[in-house]
Formats: sequence, C-alpha cells, structure tokens
Amino acid sequence: MAHGHRIPLLDMAKLFDSRGPKTTKVTNPLNVDKSKRLREAEIYRKGARCLGLYTEILSSDLPQGRGHPSPQHASALGKAYAPLLISIGPLNRQNKRLEAMEKEKLKYLKKLTERDGKKIIDILISIKNQEERLRHCYSEKFKSIESRDFVEMILLDAVFIIQFLSESKDDKGPKNFEPRMTFDIREDLMLLENQLPLFIIQEIYDQVKPPSEDATAIPFLDLATFHFGKYTFSQGVETSPSVKGSRHFTDLLRNLMLNGAIQRSYSLNPIMLKYSAVMLRKAGVKFQVTQDKCLVNIKFEKGVLKIPRLEVDHCFERLVRNIMALEQCCNPFEAHVCSYIKFMDHLIDSAEDVGLLVRKGIILNWLGDDAAVSNMINHFCENIGDNYTCFGDISQKINAHYESRFNHMKATLKLIYFPNIWRGTATVAAAILLILTLIQTIKSFL
Repeated sequence: MAHGHRIPLLDMAKLFDSRGPKTTKVTNPLNVDKSKRLREAEIYRKGARCLGLYTEILSSDLPQGRGHPSPQHASALGKAYAPLLISIGPLNRQNKRLEAMEKEKLKYLKKLTERDGKKIIDILISIKNQEERLRHCYSEKFKSIESRDFVEMILLDAVFIIQFLSESKDDKGPKNFEPRMTFDIREDLMLLENQLPLFIIQEIYDQVKPPSEDATAIPFLDLATFHFGKYTFSQGVETSPSVKGSRHFTDLLRNLMLNGAIQRSYSLNPIMLKYSAVMLRKAGVKFQVTQDKCLVNIKFEKGVLKIPRLEVDHCFERLVRNIMALEQCCNPFEAHVCSYIKFMDHLIDSAEDVGLLVRKGIILNWLGDDAAVSNMINHFCENIGDNYTCFGDISQKINAHYESRFNHMKATLKLIYFPNIWRGTATVAAAILLILTLIQTIKSFL
C-alpha cells in the first residue's frame, strides 16, 4: 500500500482517532442505542462511498497490468523468512517490494462491504476493542504505529486471509491470482515474521460467517488446516487441544506437525547420536519406514530404527526454518522439531546416507538430488547447539548397538556371505563341500 494514504472509512470515525475513544469503551453495536447506531451507519455509508475513490488513488501508484509484484528472492539464509508477495502484520509493512499486493487486499475488503456492508462497522469495533491485546503480540518497536494505521492494517490483512482461504478451498482456487501466485501467497502465510494472531482472524471470521446464519460455513481452524493440506502431516488430522490453541499460522503448522507426538523427556547435555546411517547399517541396524504422520515419532527396537516418512521438496526449507525459529523463541524446552532435525543431522552426513534412507522409503526426495538434501539438513543446525534434545535415550541405545563388536561381526557375516538367498545358498553349499572334503581327507589318513 502507498502508506501516505489512509482508508477514508477509518479516518472518518472518531472512534479510530489515534488518541483513542474520548468516551467509554465501544461495545457491540447491537447493544447501543438506535441514534448511535444510525450515526455509525452514516459513517459507514460515507466511508463506503470514499472506498471507491481510495482504490482509484491507490491504482495510480501501481505498475500497469495486473499490478502484482514479481518475486525477488532474497539471498542466502534470509530467503527462508522473507515474504515473496504479501505483507501480513507490521514487520514487513514498509517493504516497498510488497506494496502492489495492498491493492488486492483492498479489493477483498470492497467485496466484503458490497456483500454485507453492515458488518464492516462491527468488525472495525472488534479490532479497536482488541487493539491493546493485538499490540502485545508484536515487538515494542511497533508501538509507534498510529491507532488508525494499526486498525487499518489488521482489517485489511484479516479480511484478505479470510477471503483468500475461503476461495482456496475450491478446486479452481482464488480467481484474482495465477496458480504460481496462489502458491507463493500460501507460502508467505506460514512465515513467522508475517503473521496475525489467530484469535482476531477467528473473531472476524465468525462475524463474516456466523454459524447460526450459515450452516455450511467451515470452522476457521478447519479452513486453515485444509489450506495447508499439501503437507502430509496436516492431512486427516483431528483437531486436538494443542491445535486449537495455536497462536498463528506458523504455530498451527508446528502443532499439526506434532499432533500425536510421543511424550518424551528433555535432558540437558544429553547423549547425541554419533554415527551416520551408512555406518549404522554396517553394524546391523535395519531401517524401516512407518506410517505414522508425526515426524518426531522415531523408535529404535531390537536393532530396527523406525522413522516416519519425510517428504523433502523445494518448500521444505522455508517451513522447517520458520518452525525452528519459533521453537527457539517461544518453546526452547519443548523444541521437538529442532530435536528431530538435529537427530536427522547426525544420521545424515553425506549423499550416501540420504540415498540409503531414500531406498528404505524413509525420505521421499522431490529435489532429485541426494547431495542437496544432505546439505540442506546439515545446514539447518549450524546455529543450534547440542545441549538439549528429546532423543537422548534413543541415541544412547543406537550408539550402544553400534559399539557392540558382536553386532559388527554378525552384520559383516550377513552383508558379505548372506546378502540374498542366492549368495546365502552358495555360501552354505561351499561350507558343506568344505566339510565333506575335510572329512574325506581325514578318512584317507586312517
């Protein structure tokens, strides 16, 4: 958005003056007297008329054509956290590269007012009443944002998210965006530094589509889960208390990823896995893929390392880095995803390790390059220490298995002499022949 302009709708209501309301706190319009309701309706009508003018003013600041920005990929590590197309919340709102998408936000807002203009006042009042709580969700450095600008930002971003997710549930997807843009926007919505608190989106969603008036309305949490359905861990997941308590989309994805996770205890300075997949195979460790959708449910039983399938595609790095960043900031002692990545980092040292796990069905490599997967996983933990993990017990058992000389001898015997039924049969036949020859030799001396 060209931030030199403001939506006239917000400027016209004293309710949204940057100094705050001069009277008592505004309540739901249904509970106020009729005259006040009429005054608010008049404010809306004037604001709605100005809304069309505002879109014309804004369009003059945009490039010709569709007015969509071209993704400019940031370099190095920052690419994983930087939005490609759209700014949500205050952290990226001054990024000029993302300004063109503000026009699309305004289109969605105008579409909402045309469908049910009466609710816009209710939504604005809800945001204003929640402003203090909303501000506490962000860094202190954003306190300087004026009240009108802050409420405007929340309104535009929340309405865009609701409309975009609602349109995305159809097979054709949002009408205003090409498939690639829809994909990029969906990826932008999961970034940790590009979030709105879910409670305000939920509140606005309930006002836009109240269950009592629309029996077919999908609960917002189900809508959001469906939106991120490309990730295997979010498919067919029952809404658990942890999922319901998600604070924003990044937190939602983390909770979906950890849904059904085995309870594990954390320990400081734990034993870490010392050996890679190829090394463990030489010690007789077997690798088995499980159908468990929770990635962190790794088990080691009777020499078999059981790991849920991990899909690695071009979006995997952005997803993992943002969830890891969230855990380091907010869940340092429940950093299950960080622990999982660290375990996989120790398990994978080279492309050969990835190749072994791919053959066992544990890694589904959409990148097509085993070395690329190895490098990606090895770089995830560059700035994360090994001073805590929830896989200490498993790592200790695996290390002990590898360090057993008996297991090495048994594995060597099996790998060299019994790798398959034909080699095993030949080995047994040769052994029998050797024994018979020895017996015959002994008899010849008797």
